[in-house]
Parts: sequence; C-alpha cells; structure tokens
Amino acid sequence: MKGLHVMMVAVAAILLSGCCACKKYQKKYGKPLEQTEWTLIQVEGKSFDAGDKYQIVFGKDKRISGVGDCNRLMGGYTADDDGHMKIEQLAATRMMCPDQEMEDKFVKILTEIDTYKLDGKMLLLLRDGELLAVFEAK
Repeated sequence: MKGLHVMMVAVAAILLSGCCACKKYQKKYGKPLEQTEWTLIQVEGKSFDAGDKYQIVFGKDKRISGVGDCNRLMGGYTADDDGHMKIEQLAATRMMCPDQEMEDKFVKILTEIDTYKLDGKMLLLLRDGELLAVFEAK
C-alpha cells in the first residue's frame, strides 16, 4: 500500500509540476532541497525501506553528502530553479557492504540523474523524464 501511495505522489508531482497552486503548496509546506536530510523510499518504481541508510543531504556549498548501505558518499552538484540537476565527482568510502549490489545501484542512480522535482516532503530524481528514485524528507 505504501508503494502505491508513493507512486501516486510521484505521478501527481510530475503531472502538476507547472501548476501555480502546487508551487504555493511547496513553498508553504515543502522542504527545501538544501539542508534537508533525504531518505530513499522508492527505487525504479518499487518501494524501498532504507531504515537509517540511503540518505543524502545537499549542502548550500554545492556539495552532496550521504550514506549508502554502509559507505559514506560525497561529491558536488549543480541544481537550478527549473529542476535541472547534475551530481558530479561522487566518491564513496570503500567498505564491502552487506547489500553491495543495492549500494552500487544507488550510486549509479545519483550520477545519472538530470532532473529533480520537489513535492511537499518528497524529492523525485529523474533521468530523461523517467523517475529513478523518490526520497522523503526526515
């Protein structure tokens, strides 16, 4: 059921991203991209229970930091008000994780995105219009 809710929110965000009323809602109730701790809740259309893992923070200094399954992540990013985003020079510590395959997918998704959308407390990351990941603000 949670997955269906997340999917509905994601679709609504994409369809309504140009709506003025939606932007007012975001300004009133939404979380800012920067200085918010974002936790992964959906990957490629499937619900994901990250627990206290798979989190990212976009700093005001244009640096991204976070954690995957067990490794710390750091790098740079650019993002504009039109929703364009690029994460560059993403590096990670090199411990072998219990779920290394998922951590590798997480890092790959972050380096492939080209667009982001904010919808309330949700952050949607896309590549060529395809939703790759959904994060929720803590």
